[in-house]
Amino acid sequence: MTCDKCKDLRIDFKIRSTSELMKSMQVAKENVADDTLCLLPKETGEWSTPFGDVSLDAGIRDDFVHYVFKCKSCGQIFKLYAETYHGRGGAWEPID
Repeated sequence: MTCDKCKDLRIDFKIRSTSELMKSMQVAKENVADDTLCLLPKETGEWSTPFGDVSLDAGIRDDFVHYVFKCKSCGQIFKLYAETYHGRGGAWEPID
């Protein structure tokens, strides 16, 4: 279902460290900023800090993050989630 705008995001990226989580968050923020993706707030974990409030400079302060995005062009859904307390155990993945 992917299009040219989101084809590079259609990967399964396992998050095993805090730095991998930060990299994934940065990619998500860049793609929201350039209007490739939009956040689906009703699908996002209610315990997560609102995505727009996340500051990568301050680090991730939640024990868990769970965000769901949609490509604005083709509708492909992506999920970013991680257990941050220990800094591992998550992924960026397209949802079929």
